Amino acid sequence: MNRILLFFLLLLSFKSFAQNDYATIYIYRPSAFTIGSQDVQIQINGIAVCNLKNGSALEYKVFGIKPIRVSVIDQQNNINYTDINLQKDQVYYFNVKARLPRALGFKLENLDKPLKEGKINQKDFIALTDVGVLGDIAKREKGDTDWSYDKLIEHWTKNGISDIEGIYERVSAQIEYRLAVLKENSDYKIIYLSGARGTGWNEGDIKATLRKTAQFGLFKSNWRMINKANNKDVNIVFETASMKTISEAGDNSQDMYLKMYPTYDESENSKIVSQNSNNWKSTGTGFFIDKKGYIATNHHVIDKAKEIQVNVNGKSYNASLIISDEQNDLAILKINDNTFVPLLSLNYNFKSETSDVGTSVIALGFPLTTLLGEEIKVTNGIISSKSGMKGDITSYQISVPIQPGNSGGPLFDNDGNLIGITSSGINRKLDLTENVNYAIKSKYLKLLIEEINDKIELPNSTFNKTTLLTEKIKSFEKSVVFIKVK
Repeated sequence: MNRILLFFLLLLSFKSFAQNDYATIYIYRPSAFTIGSQDVQIQINGIAVCNLKNGSALEYKVFGIKPIRVSVIDQQNNINYTDINLQKDQVYYFNVKARLPRALGFKLENLDKPLKEGKINQKDFIALTDVGVLGDIAKREKGDTDWSYDKLIEHWTKNGISDIEGIYERVSAQIEYRLAVLKENSDYKIIYLSGARGTGWNEGDIKATLRKTAQFGLFKSNWRMINKANNKDVNIVFETASMKTISEAGDNSQDMYLKMYPTYDESENSKIVSQNSNNWKSTGTGFFIDKKGYIATNHHVIDKAKEIQVNVNGKSYNASLIISDEQNDLAILKINDNTFVPLLSLNYNFKSETSDVGTSVIALGFPLTTLLGEEIKVTNGIISSKSGMKGDITSYQISVPIQPGNSGGPLFDNDGNLIGITSSGINRKLDLTENVNYAIKSKYLKLLIEEINDKIELPNSTFNKTTLLTEKIKSFEKSVVFIKVK
């Protein structure tokens, strides 16, 4: 009686989730004299998974939801099969019955509900899944590695976190994996943390190892499928706060993972120290406002900085803070390095008048350098509004795509006029909008410049009307600098 009750509870347990990530197939072979004593083989998609004898039953959980063929074969090689279009969270019941006359073998009979208790011996109940025998896999007490969620957070907090490292969660209505990307020495691996319940995966198991390509952010991988088989046909692409897996098998299958740790504010608050660029805490963009080495940027780029370094045309120089305006998120630096040679010219015009809505604008900067590299990036758009967040008159709303790292960069119009300073930090705090960004109007930068106890010669170059926009951008680039802060 206890075995029957255990079997009944086992069946109920698989219905206890609000929604399962798998389909379940039950195949019964009840004790009956009429179907003989020989075993029958059960195959799933042509692969033998078990033998059933009188009084036994198979429970087979399928995580790879797709059409499958279930076959029963007797010892005379008589075969009968049924094709099933599986659906997640569904349960399918089949009974193995003898054909009449018996020489015709066995057949699979579809049932609407589970077989009544008492017709199956619990000791002959077989639990399998398409990731292996649960009873055997479950004996492993720990994963391939000792890494866990808590140990990873502790490791990164103590030693720093670099570029694509972090915790990622799968965007899916099915198995919601939580994975960690970990850099060890110069190699990357992906660690399984949680999500594939009911399978043989344990926290700390290695989900994938990454192989570098010529482009950082794009990797080949040895990716372990849910059944732990290696798949070398999976490419992995890291983009802004996301990871995407792309199959080379021609089925257009791909999965998206969102980066959940560290969050943008954790990265900025120095709890997590970047391992990149010799432990620089943060990076941003700036631009020359004077040939002597004065540079404008955002206040939040250099806030609480102990050391500032600017990269000009591949050369690095030390810089110091001259003045800042926290309220308007502006700051002015000056290169204080004896090796710096003053510039011969700055090819743009400083415009302090407010520009009109619809004006075409161009932003230059160094966004997401750990992912995209330290080459200057150019994006364009229009002025969407003469006011910023909540009607802030000090800013423009712009449609120009900007990312972390663009902060402090110049915003030019197509005529070569500096009209603003991009401030992606404001946009990141919204976290609710797409392609809605802000730039501080140049007139407020001019007010800050007037507070400096030095004569600043603002740029006033103009372009010929026949000058191509591409040539103008080349001139703009010479005035833009990459800023690194400790």
